[in-house]
Amino acid sequence: MKKTKKRIISVTVFFGSLVIIASAKIIETNLWRNFTHLRPIKEVIIVDGNKRPIKVKTNAGFVWEVLEEKKIKVSKFDIVSPPARTPLTERIKEIRITRVNETTIKKINIIEPKIILKVTYAKTYTEKIKDYGRFGKIEEIYKRRTINGKPEKEVLISKKELQKMSPKIIEITTPILKYLKLDSATFEVVKPIKVTATAYEPWTGGDGNNITAIGWRAMKGIIAVDPRYIPLKSAFYIPNYGFALAGDTGGLIKGWKVDLCFSTLREVKYFGRRKITIYLLKRIA
Repeated sequence: MKKTKKRIISVTVFFGSLVIIASAKIIETNLWRNFTHLRPIKEVIIVDGNKRPIKVKTNAGFVWEVLEEKKIKVSKFDIVSPPARTPLTERIKEIRITRVNETTIKKINIIEPKIILKVTYAKTYTEKIKDYGRFGKIEEIYKRRTINGKPEKEVLISKKELQKMSPKIIEITTPILKYLKLDSATFEVVKPIKVTATAYEPWTGGDGNNITAIGWRAMKGIIAVDPRYIPLKSAFYIPNYGFALAGDTGGLIKGWKVDLCFSTLREVKYFGRRKITIYLLKRIA
């Protein structure tokens, strides 16, 4: 048997002329460990994360001793209930280990350039890209946590801009800007809309005046829409067509359908019928 370490503490208390000297012995020993066979045997159920619960018999004195006996390791993130330093009494029937795993992950978010249209009134339509813009990059660090193997919601820890986004700028001249009673304006793309598009040419088979449902003269850039879905006078940018205004309606234009006005019958036949994405514009200047 190992020798017992002893410390003696003397305490002197003064009560008037009466002097009392008390001595206390504090014994630090490992006798508890040396005489484990003398402890009572208890039955405990161990629930370790998602594993099947096990019933064990033990004469351990503390929760942590049970885990040590069964060679169950816990990390600094794991939760032991009751806590590991709790004395193992008859009241404790179950030891539950909640397995917690924490990691950090990095994500790079790519921000597409905004599209800005600088539109000026002119008798002819022109379009050129002044600036192609640049993608933005945002680095985000998240904490990912799992409880017994089940992932919880990721928590954002930090966010940093790696590259600033710059907009794509398109310069346009068009005669249809006069219908908005503007000489110039700046628009920003705010929403893509998927539609089925057809084409028409107003000079063939019409009544000769080429006037739209809201009183505008039909020309390239004027499109027919269903006003229940797309408000009249809305501005759009349509790739491979250009700046456009919703200025007409049609009996066959129902739902998410649009009819694009072209200058020649040849263009109408070439375009035909197709699914396209048009971009709703918002005036910002």
